[in-house]
Amino acid sequence: MPRKPKYYVRPDGLHEAIRTISGKRVAFRGKTDADVERKMIEHRERLTKGRPFREVADEWKGIHFPTLAPNTLKGYKPALERAVKEFGETSVREIRAPDVKRFINEFARGGRALKTVSNQLLVLSLALGYAVSEGEIDYNPCVSISPPKGLQKGHRDAGSPDDEERVKKSAGVWLFPYLILYTGLRKGEALALTYDDIDRDNKEIRVTKSVYHIGDKPYIKKPKTEAGVRTVPIFDPLWRELPVGKGSKYIFSDDGGTTPISNRRYQTLWGRYVRETGITCTAHQLRHSFATMLFELDVDPKIAQELLGHSTEAMTREIYTHLRQQKLDAATKNINKRLAKKEHGSTQKRHKKA
Repeated sequence: MPRKPKYYVRPDGLHEAIRTISGKRVAFRGKTDADVERKMIEHRERLTKGRPFREVADEWKGIHFPTLAPNTLKGYKPALERAVKEFGETSVREIRAPDVKRFINEFARGGRALKTVSNQLLVLSLALGYAVSEGEIDYNPCVSISPPKGLQKGHRDAGSPDDEERVKKSAGVWLFPYLILYTGLRKGEALALTYDDIDRDNKEIRVTKSVYHIGDKPYIKKPKTEAGVRTVPIFDPLWRELPVGKGSKYIFSDDGGTTPISNRRYQTLWGRYVRETGITCTAHQLRHSFATMLFELDVDPKIAQELLGHSTEAMTREIYTHLRQQKLDAATKNINKRLAKKEHGSTQKRHKKA
């Protein structure tokens, strides 16, 4: 008489045992009872030792990455790859705070900016935080670690005065760079503009959405932050150049306004614009040119924050501080140059008298 199976036999013939481990139901399946028991033993041993970081990171990635915005994903993906390269086969139970500190400090020594190093630490912390939530480790070793002091804060400078002049003279070549220079909109916000967003009665532009691309295809999303939903004035130079149109058609489009411009078409137009005008800056640098204009006109940081769509006034003040330091550095350089000339002239006079 055949021996009765110890575990439940599913309709597909597989033997199955379900156990609750650390509050989670885990299913063990195999062709025989022996296979099921072997898998349960292996699972217990693995929990005792701890899963390798690579496995935990891959599981967290599968859950978390699909929820991320495309631009966030661009920063998270390489950061996770670096973390896996460093800790891949190491058990999550064996990763300690000193290991994290060493990894972050070595990464920072490559001359990387504070934002890049902070992002690397954040991604590693999120992956290990997932291990905590799954009951695989008791604490997150990243919690007590901070980026090294003295790292440079990344600042993207504005376009050069020559670039700005070229943009001002070439509105007829392509409106897009001209619009960013006079509104400070982000690239995606400008590409998402429709004729309905232009309030001609009040000479304002309503910013309510943004374009992002996956591959070549454009998609619409909300602005980067809640503060990104805003109204910006249309200054006179831009007012004279804005095309007249009606309805929800996109201003920058491949198909007459039905959909936003594709990534390939955008790159083609930007490349052509660069060749025709000779500019060397990026679209984002033109946004910084707008911020510089606000600074030079002594626009209150709170007003500038609203116009630029920054989530906090501190972000705007940081830009203002950077611009102020640039002006101070330039003034110091000019003063030293002038003093050096005077000193040289005085020295020559003394030699002649002698």
